[in-house]
Amino acid sequence: MARPRSVGRLLALAGLAALTACGSVPTRTFTVDVIDSGEKPVPCLVVVGADWADAAQRDQIVNVAGRDTLAVTVRFDKPEVDLFAAAVPLDAATGKPRVVPKTRNESTELTGFVAGTRRLRANDPEKVLFILRSR
Repeated sequence: MARPRSVGRLLALAGLAALTACGSVPTRTFTVDVIDSGEKPVPCLVVVGADWADAAQRDQIVNVAGRDTLAVTVRFDKPEVDLFAAAVPLDAATGKPRVVPKTRNESTELTGFVAGTRRLRANDPEKVLFILRSR
């Protein structure tokens, strides 16, 4: 028995919709805050994935110049994406970063704080709090 044309079209449209939905990469915006164990704000570079250069170029630094939190957009190319908070040393006179670290180890050497890591999923809560510890 042959199917009516309208059912065939409906199935074709449903298939196209499924392909379109699967073809897009989901993104989410997270609000990041970083403190130390004494609950004081820690100036940090916030790195998505392993792209330290991009984070520095985009000035993804929290707790500097009145920026108490930082909104970071994360693309979920895979089910989980790493997020890093790496402390930055500030210039005492200007309150701006003296150096922007290029690695977790460099951040620890410059500041004495161990960089924090979170593995995010698309359905995680919007607010991400890092509590950095001293080395």
